[in-house]
This record gives sequence, C-alpha cells and structure tokens, in this order.
Amino acid sequence: MDEKTVTTGDGAELWTARTGEGPPVILCHGGPGLWDTLEDVAALLPGHTVYRWDQRGCGRSAPSGGPYTLAASVADLEAVRAHFGLERIALLGHSWGAQLALAYALEHPRRVSRIVYVSGMGIDAVTSWHPQYAKAFRQALGNDLERWQKAEGRERAVLQWSVEFQDRGRALELAER
Repeated sequence: MDEKTVTTGDGAELWTARTGEGPPVILCHGGPGLWDTLEDVAALLPGHTVYRWDQRGCGRSAPSGGPYTLAASVADLEAVRAHFGLERIALLGHSWGAQLALAYALEHPRRVSRIVYVSGMGIDAVTSWHPQYAKAFRQALGNDLERWQKAEGRERAVLQWSVEFQDRGRALELAER
C-alpha cells in the first residue's frame, strides 16, 4: 500500500492510499464526518488501482476548519484525482460517499467512466425519507441515544455510524481499526 498526503487548493491535507494495478477506481467513504472504511472493499477489486482517502478533517486526514460543504468535498475529490494524474476514473461511493460520487460526476462528467452507488442517501428531496430514517436511527441507538445527543466530534460520528451494524460492538472495533 502506498500512502500519501494530498494538499487541496485551499490547503487541506487529505490522507490517501493506493493499492493494486489496473484501471483506476476511487472509493468514497460514508459520513460526512467519518473516515475510510472501505479497505475490505478495495481488496475485492483485483485488476484495478484502487485509491482510498479520508475526507476533509476526518480519520487520518489533517484536522481542518472546513468548509464542510458538498462543493468542498467535490473539490477535494478532484484534488485527489488530479494529484495522481488520473484522466478518467471509476467511482465507488458508499452512503454519503455515493452522493459525493454522483455530485462529482455531475460536475466533472468527462472525468468519470463509471459510478457504483452503494447504499446511497437517495436523490429525492430529504423530506420524503428523512422522518422514517430519523425514527429508525433513534431506535437503533437504543441506550446510546442520550450519549449521542451530547457527544461531539469523533465520538458522535462513531456512535452514528455504529447503528449501521447489527453487531454494534463490531462497529466500534472497526472504528478503532
């Protein structure tokens, strides 16, 4: 694995990792506010050069004062692509990363050969799905609901992410990895 820091146009420092050989695929993790959780997915893509990265201010990327906007995230993804000199890329995004991949493709259609949209947040108005999601999310937090409401930063992100797993203990273990 080849790890590098990519510096964006506004000075944010993003952790990246490159593995494999072949056509390029950039993986976009979920969040926002989380970190790359797609190492196991990268291993499932033999015959490709796979690029993973931690989004602005997350995981192994340097702490950042933002901005934490979709536009900044699209620009950061473009900085990763440009840093490695990739002409056209396939994008695989999970959850929020799927939304980011779609937004990037809409802004840079000539740079994207394919998109794999995994468990994305949807492209319809938030009002059509968010109330049911919020209810299910709070139920899944169970006894950790009050802790999540008071938590900040990494602790809040880890608790929020952990509800995606049936085994929340395993989620916490993966977060530490």
